[in-house]
Amino acid sequence: YHHVYQFVGEVSGTSVSSCIDRLTKWSRTEPGCTMEVVFNSPGGAVIPGMALFDFITDLRSRGHVVTTVALGMAASMAGILLQSGDKRVMGRESWLLIHEISFMAVGKIGEVEDTTEWAKHICKRVVNIFATRSKLSAAQIEKRWKRKDWWLSSDECLKLGLVDEVR
Repeated sequence: YHHVYQFVGEVSGTSVSSCIDRLTKWSRTEPGCTMEVVFNSPGGAVIPGMALFDFITDLRSRGHVVTTVALGMAASMAGILLQSGDKRVMGRESWLLIHEISFMAVGKIGEVEDTTEWAKHICKRVVNIFATRSKLSAAQIEKRWKRKDWWLSSDECLKLGLVDEVR
């Protein structure tokens, strides 16, 4: 069997749960098997996405080789998830989107301020993920993504070390 999971569409609690369920099944039935997660996603929810990031990282620590692939686009949270693989691959005509995380803050002023502080902590972690897995420094990433979308072609991603291979 080829252990290829097609992650198409929005990153949400439901889509992440389905992906984790499938990867768990492969992990249990074939310990140490190689897996591939193919993203064509506009991104989505940060918290469920970070749960999948941690899950893939855990699979790698348990001896699985996980390849993450972007076909079409890996935007926003999907771009972060692309970084979770042992090997990161993009299709030649695919795109990566990096930008500050987005949160909906509703409530009293104090609650909104608390959510803003929490979001800043998550942003630092996301910047660290990209900086650790690329040739870019945290300062370079923060400068490029501040208050705007940063779209990168597959060739740019390869040059910056955001992926390991372009197919």
